[in-house]
Amino acid sequence: MSGYRPKKRLGQHFLVSTSAIQRITDLVDAQPDMTIIEIGAGRGALTLPLAASGAGITAVEIDRDLIGYVNKLLGERPNVKIINEDFLKLDPSSFPARPFVLVGNLPYQITSPVVEWLVRHRADVRFACLMMQKEVADRLAASPGCKDWSPLSIFTQLYFNVERCFDLARDCFRPRPNVTSSLVMIRPRPIVQLKHPDRFERLVRTAFRQRRKLLVNNLAPALAADADRLRTILAELDLPDNVRAEQLSIEQFITLSERLAALGLI
Repeated sequence: MSGYRPKKRLGQHFLVSTSAIQRITDLVDAQPDMTIIEIGAGRGALTLPLAASGAGITAVEIDRDLIGYVNKLLGERPNVKIINEDFLKLDPSSFPARPFVLVGNLPYQITSPVVEWLVRHRADVRFACLMMQKEVADRLAASPGCKDWSPLSIFTQLYFNVERCFDLARDCFRPRPNVTSSLVMIRPRPIVQLKHPDRFERLVRTAFRQRRKLLVNNLAPALAADADRLRTILAELDLPDNVRAEQLSIEQFITLSERLAALGLI
């Protein structure tokens, strides 16, 4: 695209590797009966091959300077619509059909907000195929007990199975980013029913407030003034009083949140 300069403030790093584009389109396996929402059409590197499938595609591009170029690239394709909007401000009810497939080479600064959007609107998502910074992918796919286990891991895996598919070197993008990227597939898992979802979220965020502190010291006095009482509750749940938040599984967080809620502590 002659004369166009990628905008640093938008975190633009355009995917240029044809082999990577092919691997992504193979993973998405677009079909004519699919509705695909693409986060950032960019220069159409993914939009064009996805459009060839006949799937209904809405590509959301925040940079108005790219809209004309992508429309020209795509030509007259009735199954594709390019809209100039901020994806994070969109309501899924504005999309043409649900559930939809979410695809995108994400600007690194909006990766976590996009994942949080995905969790909020999980009922509308068939699956998501997202390119993101490797460090964020590590957190999404982390397991309890490792340094990357975090609230983002927990809130995502509560509702989705996360699969790290492959990494991409910096040379696969223009301009070249300073980090390695990873392609992640996010698929809905069986619904987990929480009695008190807001209290569960509060517990998890409070538990990780300072990672190096013991769980008891993060929860007291934020959730309960009496640390000894919290130690007693942890013992009742077979958790040692020196446990840290990163050691608890999702199921243990659920059990703990329900216990604390029953006692009126959260």
